[in-house]
Amino acid sequence: MTTALDIVLQRKYTAEERDAMFDAYIRACETDNDAEAGKLLREMPIHPRWAKIIAKVMGRDYLQGHFNITYADEVFGEGWLNGE
Repeated sequence: MTTALDIVLQRKYTAEERDAMFDAYIRACETDNDAEAGKLLREMPIHPRWAKIIAKVMGRDYLQGHFNITYADEVFGEGWLNGE
């Protein structure tokens, strides 16, 4: 069964949308809106360099279960996490 979190972690965003999400995240942090900041952090595609680091340190399953890796998939190719 697909959950709402699965859908969020798979959603692709344009560069402009990613920038807008990051700006909204910064604003939420500055205003101590922890709920909004947490929501945005889960939705925002993680930077490809960080995705590689998290995959190496925490493992592929952790990365895929906690972060939106669509941006990393765009940069490295769909099979990067499986060594393809």
